[in-house]
Amino acid sequence: MKIRNLCVSVLMILYLPSCSTKITTKSEVQLISDLFSPYINDMSNAITIIQKHELIANLTHLLNMDNGGRKYYLLEYEHISEMISNVTEQFYDDLIIINSSYTILYSMKNIDLYGRRLSQLSPVLYYFVSNLPYDDIAIFKPFEYPPMSGNYSFCICYPIQLDDRNKGFCIGLINQNKFYDILPADSIIAETNGEVIFNIIQRGTLKLDENTLKKSSINVSGKKYNISLLKYKNITWYILYP
Repeated sequence: MKIRNLCVSVLMILYLPSCSTKITTKSEVQLISDLFSPYINDMSNAITIIQKHELIANLTHLLNMDNGGRKYYLLEYEHISEMISNVTEQFYDDLIIINSSYTILYSMKNIDLYGRRLSQLSPVLYYFVSNLPYDDIAIFKPFEYPPMSGNYSFCICYPIQLDDRNKGFCIGLINQNKFYDILPADSIIAETNGEVIFNIIQRGTLKLDENTLKKSSINVSGKKYNISLLKYKNITWYILYP
């Protein structure tokens, strides 16, 4: 009898944990947060190289030389690309270094951007970056890059400081197609003002009612969407998913 009771007790102990175990999946909000994290960690390695070799000061000096600066830059470009490639693992549409005057000093994908103003490359990106503080990393919504290409990238702006002085930014551009890899089909991302910044289901501009976004669900094009709020770094986005 005692043996039988002991067996029953053991079976109950084994059974209880199995009943309480719940298989969970990551939320859409967590998936997007997890998307940014590897890039932020990856770019920190590039920042270390930029600071260690004082690339911003040296490349700005070449830019300001009366004669021959570009010739020396061409010699340095491959070396800089090699150093950065050796410490980064993620795939970027581009990786850009700018100084505190918002002049482009380096582009991983386009050497001809050297010396151009960021405002010439993208007025919307320039407006965003020029209003950033240097106290934290910032994320910018998807925008067309290169201009008139039909390709859209969101970017991570990483401030560069050296000896407690603001030197510039490292800007990593990541293709918005990364969202396709992690979000459910038909997902939508909107800013708090209702502007849709990522939309799989419909081409063209889409604006949602910002008050409705504060609810738990919304109907878009005859389809019901659940709504989750994402707050990460500087961004506050609504994630809509069926």
